[in-house]
Amino acid sequence: MIMQIALSAVLLLVLPVGAQNEKVQQVVRLPTGFATEMVLVPAGSFPRGAEGEAFDEQPVRQIHLDAYLIDKYEVTVAQWGEYQRVTGDVLAEWVLQNTVKRQNHPITLVTWDNATAFCQWADKRLPTEAEWERAARCDDGRKYPWGDGLDSYRANYFQSDDPFERGFGAILSTNPVGFFDGSDRDGYQTRDGSSPFGTYDMVGNVFEWTNDWYNPSYYTHGPDTNPQGPEKGVVKSVRGGSYAIDASHVRPTYRARDAPNFKGPDIGFRCAASVQAGTAVQLRSWGMVKRAPQTLQGENGHE
Repeated sequence: MIMQIALSAVLLLVLPVGAQNEKVQQVVRLPTGFATEMVLVPAGSFPRGAEGEAFDEQPVRQIHLDAYLIDKYEVTVAQWGEYQRVTGDVLAEWVLQNTVKRQNHPITLVTWDNATAFCQWADKRLPTEAEWERAARCDDGRKYPWGDGLDSYRANYFQSDDPFERGFGAILSTNPVGFFDGSDRDGYQTRDGSSPFGTYDMVGNVFEWTNDWYNPSYYTHGPDTNPQGPEKGVVKSVRGGSYAIDASHVRPTYRARDAPNFKGPDIGFRCAASVQAGTAVQLRSWGMVKRAPQTLQGENGHE
């Protein structure tokens, strides 16, 4: 059963003006005890899509989403190793990825079914397209997680001249998750590439599977509240661009798609989780919640 994660004491569902630049994050453990970090995206609305871009990113509409949690980072090689050790679901390309230096890189060469199976094992799920996009862009219509201009010091994409294609690391490679956090990385000064909600690598690094079937006209006829994607389809939506994709296609609104059984060296995923209803306390600021974080309790007692 997909976990309905609840704040044990406090969850803010209505934010004061300007409060969404503050972040609430929690540790959610895998069944093996391995700690992962998730961030809370409170209930609210955002302008989904982008005018003047590809036709399937239009029309721009206000979409309302209930509160949910989403992984702060893409699922890593180390996390997949935990899953694989317990379930025996071994990737054919595991030996290529399971190196000492790549433990904190995103797992790749996973199909949609692989990603779904991992999320279910972790008592999580794949995010919907709408959940993924809101976590990347926040609610103010920005083009990128950090603002309106693409910045090669905040993301890893093709010809971004970052260490992962300049020779400091492997040529044309993924970066460790959260690499672009504003710190100095052995002489390479990064800038913070996180979204206002606190998610990293939503632009570049690897494409990410979402739960939705892809339909180019879904933005026209889909619902405005908690859209779950079409009921059926042929290909699944993948979002975010990758280290191998040019600058014009690494915007968060870009809707790529692949067959569910496809696996690629630049496709990974992150998980999401629903938040139980009935946990809202209105008269607290986002900052108060951040300064007094509460433990997240799942159905299996995960923190």
